[in-house]
Amino acid sequence: MEQKTWSGEEAKVFLEGMSAVATLQGRRPLDEIAAEMLDSVRKHVLHAELELSQLENCSPQELAERIQSPGKRRELLQFLILMPYLDMEVDPEQVAIVDEMASALGIESNTLADLHRVRDDRLKRLLVDYTRRSLKEFIGAETTWEQIKAFGRTFKEYLGDQKVAAQYQALAEYPEGSLGHTVYHFYRARSFPLPGEKKGFGEYVIGHDCCHILGGFNTDMNGEMNVAGFEAGLYDNGFGFELLLEVILDFHLGKAFSTLGILPPGTGHFDPESVLRGYELGVNCRLNPLQDWDFWSVAREPVAKLRADYGLEAVKAPILMPPPASMESAPPRDH
Repeated sequence: MEQKTWSGEEAKVFLEGMSAVATLQGRRPLDEIAAEMLDSVRKHVLHAELELSQLENCSPQELAERIQSPGKRRELLQFLILMPYLDMEVDPEQVAIVDEMASALGIESNTLADLHRVRDDRLKRLLVDYTRRSLKEFIGAETTWEQIKAFGRTFKEYLGDQKVAAQYQALAEYPEGSLGHTVYHFYRARSFPLPGEKKGFGEYVIGHDCCHILGGFNTDMNGEMNVAGFEAGLYDNGFGFELLLEVILDFHLGKAFSTLGILPPGTGHFDPESVLRGYELGVNCRLNPLQDWDFWSVAREPVAKLRADYGLEAVKAPILMPPPASMESAPPRDH
């Protein structure tokens, strides 16, 4: 995502808009997780020096008057949309305030439509739309026929595709420390089937798993939440926030939205500081491993070199992370 520079006044009104959603325009106190969210956005998105006690109430019209850039408005709206999810029960009154702010900003977003579907408990419809958009984003499958072919390919790999499996099994012989060698052992250490092996998720998830490796995110619920924050920062078109929403539904609201019965859902695993630190890392990343990136072209490159090339030098996690003790690992927050 393109990095934005926020003035002090813009940063202040950005946080005031988020606070207005959390507090229903000042009608209730700012709760703990909302305060943590505001402070994490201040540090990792806005890079501003101000105290939350300085914030005032903000109307949708004031928000629109003080933030004029379309790009900044789009990023602001995505964070406004996140606020109703924090307490694990989407509050229709908060959604109504987000709607008013989106209208004043003149911005439409798929994630806003998704928020309405979560509010109305229409998750099946949301899953259909999310899947369609994902196929278009990841593989360019725009027509119904292209989407059917993509499903067919994934299903074939799930049943077992020895040709594809052999390609990924050969990664075991790649140089130690290379991305390919690391991917192989990342999967084996977690007893994940490689693409092409029976019951595997297929090649479409390789980019996501490389985000885990490059960004140093493990595969427990907190790690999945934080890597989704990283992925949200990779996109300029807002799709990354749809990926983050998927994980929020699965591991913060406990909706089992896209786990397909393979993984257990969880509640309370959205930690604002960790997710927003991941987001900042994604914004700073020079390349999107989920888009316009060929895994095989860099599979022999050392992970350490790729981190440096992509602007991820700050990542200190080991190249080959040991698997978490359990899927859940860190305890959920108590809201």
